Amino acid sequence: MNQDNLKNGFTTGYATGTICPKTGSYKSSNKYLDTIVVVCKGDKFPAGTDGAKTTWTALSSSTDGSKTSFDSVKVTAGTA
Repeated sequence: MNQDNLKNGFTTGYATGTICPKTGSYKSSNKYLDTIVVVCKGDKFPAGTDGAKTTWTALSSSTDGSKTSFDSVKVTAGTA
C-alpha cells in the first residue's frame, strides 16, 4: 500500500496483488470499463480486465452513492 491510498489513516483503495482485508465487492475503473468483482478476505486483488495493475475500491453507499446496481452500456467496436 502506498501513501496515495491513505486518507486520514484509512485505506481508500487496494492495489493489484495486495491481500484483501475483508470479503466484499470491489470496483476498478479505466477509461473504457468499470469492473466489479467479489474478493474474499485473504485473497490477492487481481489485475484489471486488461491485465494491467489497478486500484480496487470497496463498494458501499459512501463510495458509490445510493446505487444498489449498475448499468451496462454496449458500444459498437471502433465507435468509442
